[in-house]
Amino acid sequence: MTQKRLIYIESVVLVSLVLLFTGATYQRNFAWKDNLSLWSDVVKKSPGKARAHDYMGIAKYKSRLINDAVKHHQLAINIDPAYPYPYVNLGICYFDKGNVDSAITQFKHAIQLSPRNADAHYNLGIAYGSKGLYDMAFKEMRIARMLGSGQQWKKLVKGIKGTMPSIPGHP
Repeated sequence: MTQKRLIYIESVVLVSLVLLFTGATYQRNFAWKDNLSLWSDVVKKSPGKARAHDYMGIAKYKSRLINDAVKHHQLAINIDPAYPYPYVNLGICYFDKGNVDSAITQFKHAIQLSPRNADAHYNLGIAYGSKGLYDMAFKEMRIARMLGSGQQWKKLVKGIKGTMPSIPGHP
């Protein structure tokens, strides 16, 4: 086989692969209309993956479909009980539904699985604070601040500033 013919064959194969992957990417874009459609597609294709159900739960939660979110987070936990993030997300759902004690249980479980999970500590602190357990809340917030990037602390401070009366002459 001549060198020229070999280059031609390699070029045809390369162009074919590029076209194939371009088509696959184009098709995938239809699934990504929004987070719900994307994660529905992922769950349909990977029903046995905990992460898929956890992220589907997050998408449902963000769409204010809390009961559906709870189901997906519980399913993620059933699939992989050692995966800590669904516990945090399930706790957030319970908290929003007013079931603070169940939320606390979920956050604590996430911390048992992943002691350095800043989100779990942050949300546990919020839950404790909502029950008036301020010493425990501040302890968890300090841990979250130490472990996290500071985003949880910034959210907390912003929330506190939003509920505090303003003092004339003070920013």
